[in-house]
Amino acid sequence: MFNKFAIGLRAMLAATVIMLCTAQGYAQGLQLEIQAPRVVTVGEMFRVTFVANGKIDNFITPSIEGFVVTAGPVQGSSTQMQILGGKVTQSVTYTFTYTLYAEKEGKFTIGTARIKGGSEEAQTQPFVIESVKGEPRAAQQGGGGQQQGGQQPQQQPAASTGSDNSMYLGVALSKTEVYRGECLVAATKLYTRGNSIRSFENIKKPTYNGFWSQDIEVPQEIKFTRENVNGVVYDVGLLWKQLLFPQQSGELTITPNEIDVIVQVRTRSRDIFDDFFGGTYQNIRKPLQSKALKVRVKELPGGAPASFSGAVGSFKIESSLSKNQLVANDAATLTIRISGNGNLKLMNVPKVDLPVDFEPYDTKTTDAIKNSDAGASGYRQFEIPFIPRSAGEFTIPPVEFTYFNPATGKYVTLHTQAHDISVEKDTKSQQTYTSSEGRREGIKFLGKDIRFIKTGVTLTQQDRLFFGSMQFYLLYIALILAFAALYAWLKKHRKNSQNVVLVRNRKANKVAKKRLKNSARLLKMGNAQGFYDELLHAMWGYLSDKLNIPVAELSRENAREAFVERSIEEQYIETFISVIDECEFARYAPGSGRKEMAQLYSEAVGVISKLEQRVK
Repeated sequence: MFNKFAIGLRAMLAATVIMLCTAQGYAQGLQLEIQAPRVVTVGEMFRVTFVANGKIDNFITPSIEGFVVTAGPVQGSSTQMQILGGKVTQSVTYTFTYTLYAEKEGKFTIGTARIKGGSEEAQTQPFVIESVKGEPRAAQQGGGGQQQGGQQPQQQPAASTGSDNSMYLGVALSKTEVYRGECLVAATKLYTRGNSIRSFENIKKPTYNGFWSQDIEVPQEIKFTRENVNGVVYDVGLLWKQLLFPQQSGELTITPNEIDVIVQVRTRSRDIFDDFFGGTYQNIRKPLQSKALKVRVKELPGGAPASFSGAVGSFKIESSLSKNQLVANDAATLTIRISGNGNLKLMNVPKVDLPVDFEPYDTKTTDAIKNSDAGASGYRQFEIPFIPRSAGEFTIPPVEFTYFNPATGKYVTLHTQAHDISVEKDTKSQQTYTSSEGRREGIKFLGKDIRFIKTGVTLTQQDRLFFGSMQFYLLYIALILAFAALYAWLKKHRKNSQNVVLVRNRKANKVAKKRLKNSARLLKMGNAQGFYDELLHAMWGYLSDKLNIPVAELSRENAREAFVERSIEEQYIETFISVIDECEFARYAPGSGRKEMAQLYSEAVGVISKLEQRVK
């Protein structure tokens, strides 16, 4: 019993929801549009679909001329239901599809179609389809064509560099001759025939030298429509659009667009099963480049009024005042709004002649501009805050604004209305202000009479500045010379550091002293064997570093020859070799006393000191 009740309750709720949804969905009004290609080829079958939104009672078929109706109208419908925020909405879409056959060339019209639903009625506008010679194409889906009201290209671009007959990149300009400051639209399009496009890579947009450019928003998903290019039907997709404002006169060049198109192509396979299951495909890269375009920019005519500051287009101007009755030292705002179509973002605030007793502040600029194929439209607003510093009746004169209208080739001057302002005296402030010859200067009230100018004052000349004096230049030259000397020393030091022989020569005495110090320590400890070893290393090491003799080639004969070549006295040569002989003899014939070791150490220190003075 309970289950039957629950089922009945759910059915009643569902019926109520559907009734409410239907009432809400159908109350939105009827809409009817046509979806069809603009261009077809002779011998091609294609589809024309009429899409209706809302509840309809009757569809009145259109007249079709120049095409053979092979099927239709085939009716279909779809329902979409949404629940948002507890509210249920429903939309119903009906489609009426014709399949047509193009049997001859020409331009033919699909007549007006109508729908009726209750007391409402909707209809389409006549739709022109061009039939041209060419390779027949497969029947097009109803949603794949260009919708009613689609814009035709204003200029067919030529084939791009690196393209073939099946694909190229083109740029369509809305105008090729404009005035300086007059806008034009550059639309970059991809033209393709029978290609399966997967993606785009390495996109490089042109550089608009001499133009001020603004992007026009386009759908992220590229929708391809058909266009007739010199008798050939292409699927055309819009990639991007720019709004261009030339900033100089003469012939300006728009550099090419560049893009890599990844296309999927079918490959031949020897396996019969590949063809049975649809075949195999691979992606190939097609680099495309559009052609450079020229735009002729005309200079604006002479004789422009003084109030012209570069505005080009069609505009109107209006002004308003935040309040026209205020107290001195109270703030108010004058708002100037310029609206229309043209180079709005390049406009500066018009000249405003405020009364001399009004102190202006920084102007705030607000933009509400939309870029489209028609240009940049909207408004630019300037808010000028000011403070009157004295009481009285004042008038802000009309603001003059001049723009150039490229459609008529003439300058147009507009004026705003004048604004009267009544300013009352500020009784709370203890400051008063005065003005003279247009200068606004605040003068504090001192509560006393004006102070007299002091007389009988002796003026003395101050000391001259150090900058520019003789001492300054001498110091400047000294610093330059010091810097040059430091640079030369560092350069020489770096060069010497890279000379291994020179480095060893300079460090020879330092290394020898370190080893002699170790020898003296071993002498005090009574370690004879260690003393003779360290002293012998000090002597041979000094000889190797100072004379640049490899350790493997050290001998008494080599040492004598090297000393003789450097003109060392014989007594020092004999002393040096004698110390080496004594050290080697003592290492193999121990027994020398501490006195002999001390004498040998003194001889080693002495001879190294003498050699250090003579060998450079």
